[in-house]
Amino acid sequence: MRMDKAARHEAWLHATPQWVDMRMDEELEYNGWSPMGVGQPASEQHLDRFKDVFPASVLQLWRRFGFDGFGQGRWWFTDPLEWQAVVDAWLEDTPIPFPEQQWWCLSRSAMGDMELWGEVSGPALTITPTLGWIRPDASNAQAISDPVMRERKGCTILVSAREDTFEDDDTGQLLVDWAIAHLGVLGPGQVYGLTPAYCFTGKASTSQVGIEDATAHLIFLAQAQEHQLVEDFSAAAAGVVTDIASTTDTGDGGVFGPESDDSGDES
Repeated sequence: MRMDKAARHEAWLHATPQWVDMRMDEELEYNGWSPMGVGQPASEQHLDRFKDVFPASVLQLWRRFGFDGFGQGRWWFTDPLEWQAVVDAWLEDTPIPFPEQQWWCLSRSAMGDMELWGEVSGPALTITPTLGWIRPDASNAQAISDPVMRERKGCTILVSAREDTFEDDDTGQLLVDWAIAHLGVLGPGQVYGLTPAYCFTGKASTSQVGIEDATAHLIFLAQAQEHQLVEDFSAAAAGVVTDIASTTDTGDGGVFGPESDDSGDES
């Protein structure tokens, strides 16, 4: 049953389990997705191991869905222990603008784009293996100093699906859509990959797409190309706001309200 507006507002303010479930249900409804039911449940060992590492919102979604896929495998909740070798391969010897810390993969796309959570910096790194990109997010790292924002971000990194946008260079068809239709739906330990890899050819076509073992393929991509630390758009946007604020007479209240969460409003 849907919460009334007052209850939704209260849940949003405190990032309650009800708010987390509501966000997930709304995202699934919006995309027309459903859980695939092929993933492993989150064991008590997982919940105990990560209870002081991740927000309660993450564990709430783990309890509900485990490490499952959604939207015919377009989006997955990942077991951070199983994905650790992939994360290590991508971050080894890669200078990133955060303190040294342990990073964990919480979610990923069909082609292996990963959302990482740092034990110090939170959801502050995204990896796009096909392109060799590692993107930091300073605003997320700053936001988790607030306990409520930390809970919301834990939910958001799982709920907000990061869909692959790679297209066939000639036809413009999304590679993932083609792959689901022609190669079948992925299993939990699989990704769609390009052979030869994009880093060797600079090209993408349906003729290159195959189903690959996720760990082996993504580690191969980590070893086969230079890692590019790409622009932190959150930091760039914050700089623009600062510049505008410094040159604008805001009077008695300023023109900028409180920072909003990327999870949307409560209406």
